[in-house]
Amino acid sequence: MNVPSSSRRRYLLPVLMSATTVFGLTFWAILATEPGCLAAQGHWSSGAGKCHTRLCLLQGDCGEMASPIVACNKVQVGDSRGRVYFHLGNPLPGAGAEAEWPAGKADNGSIRARFEDERLVSLACPVTP
Repeated sequence: MNVPSSSRRRYLLPVLMSATTVFGLTFWAILATEPGCLAAQGHWSSGAGKCHTRLCLLQGDCGEMASPIVACNKVQVGDSRGRVYFHLGNPLPGAGAEAEWPAGKADNGSIRARFEDERLVSLACPVTP
């Protein structure tokens, strides 16, 4: 049976849209779990029940970590501001050349970072867990 090409093209868009929707919903469902988030190289915000992937840098919100001190070993001098924010979460308001995060839920100090030209030049973490 020969189907005219114009008829085939008419069904192509709905099929592609359906496939994209299924893929998107599947991807979203996977990221909605902590194991799925970690598999996607994101970090899981247990308080918000939300996965933060590197897309958070473009969105301007990498969330607030309950214990950013746990990620101190994932950043090092020379890293970009975006990489630091991805691992430690959003800093306290007013971050400029210097940024600060509470180390954790308990009053165990704060993490301080200093940036020059959007690169990390120093990082002070009170205690590494």
